[in-house]
Amino acid sequence: MTKQGLKYISDKLTEAGIPYAFMVWTKPLTYPYFVGEYTETEPLYEYGESQCTFMLTGTANGSWLTLENAKEQIRELFCDSGTGHIFENGMGIAVMYSDSKPIPTNTDELKRIQINLQVKEWRVK
Repeated sequence: MTKQGLKYISDKLTEAGIPYAFMVWTKPLTYPYFVGEYTETEPLYEYGESQCTFMLTGTANGSWLTLENAKEQIRELFCDSGTGHIFENGMGIAVMYSDSKPIPTNTDELKRIQINLQVKEWRVK
């Protein structure tokens, strides 16, 4: 994943008012918050293409509804059919909502969810 792609996702989440950080939450603790990371996979179809699964892990205290509302907001932001952008250097990105799953925390206070986004980037040489 390119730094332009990481910035694109970060900017979209920030513009939507979703508290987000990459890899580790270092800001003062407020709920809910989301931390992102990614796993790259080998592209199957096109030269110059890269793809990855971008995992957003959301944490909240209290109700599951807080995370479900945030999930729907993220789903609308990166709709199933994809949200894309062409950067000034000609590189393109498409980000699509994929799926989600609750993550056990073994505590009644904290709730956690993982939201998966599929990301494809294309480079122009």
